[in-house]
Amino acid sequence: MSADSISGMNAAAGRAAAAQQPSPAAALEKTAPVKAAAKAPDVPERAEINYDPKQRRQELQDAIDQLNEQMRKNGRALEFGVDEQLNRFVVTVKNSQTGSVVRQVPDETLLKVAHHLEDVKGLMQDDHI
Repeated sequence: MSADSISGMNAAAGRAAAAQQPSPAAALEKTAPVKAAAKAPDVPERAEINYDPKQRRQELQDAIDQLNEQMRKNGRALEFGVDEQLNRFVVTVKNSQTGSVVRQVPDETLLKVAHHLEDVKGLMQDDHI
């Protein structure tokens, strides 16, 4: 036998041995547990959003009224409200004996500045493009 035929036989034997051994990916597939395919939940094609801003505003006002009533029952001089123009919450702390405002968050001055900024917001924009 020649050296070429021996090396050819060794190469063929090597290929046959490699073909019998699984690839690393195949070995992982055999050892990893088989998981059932997860079913996608039934999702409607188009979701409907029923949002009524007037109803939400009324619900918010009802909650504020209940909170203010609870504060009065507990003898607390706190008052909660919403600034209608800014759509921001306002908390007022009052002196329970005199009824005068001790503190307001946000401050009355800050609310006035914010109101004026909302009024002039359109004037600050450049009309020429």
